[in-house]
Amino acid sequence: MEIARTGNDIVSKHLTNALAGEVLSVIGIHNARVVRALPTELPKVEVRQEFTDIMLELADGRLLHLEFQTTREPNLYRFGAYDWAIAERYKRPIRTVVLYTRDVTEAPRTLDAGSMQYTVENVYLGRLDGDAALETVKRHLSAHEWTEEDRVRLAFAFHMRFERRTRDEAFGEIVEVVQRLPDVHEQNYLAALILGFSGRVMADEQKEQLRRVLEMTDLLRELEREFEEKGIHKGELLKAREIAHNLLAEGVPTEVIEKATGLSREELEELKKHLH
Repeated sequence: MEIARTGNDIVSKHLTNALAGEVLSVIGIHNARVVRALPTELPKVEVRQEFTDIMLELADGRLLHLEFQTTREPNLYRFGAYDWAIAERYKRPIRTVVLYTRDVTEAPRTLDAGSMQYTVENVYLGRLDGDAALETVKRHLSAHEWTEEDRVRLAFAFHMRFERRTRDEAFGEIVEVVQRLPDVHEQNYLAALILGFSGRVMADEQKEQLRRVLEMTDLLRELEREFEEKGIHKGELLKAREIAHNLLAEGVPTEVIEKATGLSREELEELKKHLH
């Protein structure tokens, strides 16, 4: 669907700027100098979904495929199928990193399928020090020393380990920092990171709280304007449902999708139940 892809393209455009250089090193993904974000659609092959999570082109020509998991992946056949489809489409070497959230501390990283050997890198966000990350970004913001790495720290802090504050307290501080960012470009970059990365694995109440903070960013206004210009009407129910399904999977706030497609909150909540 062309319009749904357009929404993804808007987020990807901002992701490219948000991940300039090797800023992903702050969450343990080293030697990954990002050039640009790529479309996430997969070819029509036998996979359970037609989209990967995030696809980035690296300076050395490789593709960085990022997948998010809130539960332990029991085997790697699913990701292997994705990467085979990606390799067929782009004809390039692929580096796959699985980002585990919540309490996952161990998962398989190799698959021996005889002639086919498959390996991924696992990053356990729950092992990272969220207290230190939050204190670093708050200190840098107060001292006007904000860095590109700080935006990644803040976007991924949702999923780190906290010992000196509760998770709810940490989330409140994260939202407060987002509100204090004075630079509109930085707000756009952070909105793209949250929508492109953390948005799809956050709780509904967290998404709602962040929506209120991010709703005035250029990125969200650009998404709304794009859909309005494409003339999506309530009568085009099937088209609107398909678009809404894809955007929900990308973590776009429900209110933005509701305004863009004309679907009701109840219809969107029903679509959410069938995302996986």
